[in-house]
Amino acid sequence: MSDIGLDWGPLDLTLIALIIGAPGLVIGAVSWPRHRIYGALLGAAAGLVLWLAGFVLWEASPWS
Repeated sequence: MSDIGLDWGPLDLTLIALIIGAPGLVIGAVSWPRHRIYGALLGAAAGLVLWLAGFVLWEASPWS
């Protein structure tokens, strides 16, 4: 039995989501120059959604 506990809070989960969506964050900030923060947040959200969709498809595939 392991004594390592994975106790993640909302801030930790937000940081993980931003790390996963980082490519979208950069692309969104660059492609929307007038509103870089909005573009970065939308890009990060889109990057996270695409990553999660890919993960779900990978898990549903016969190669997983």
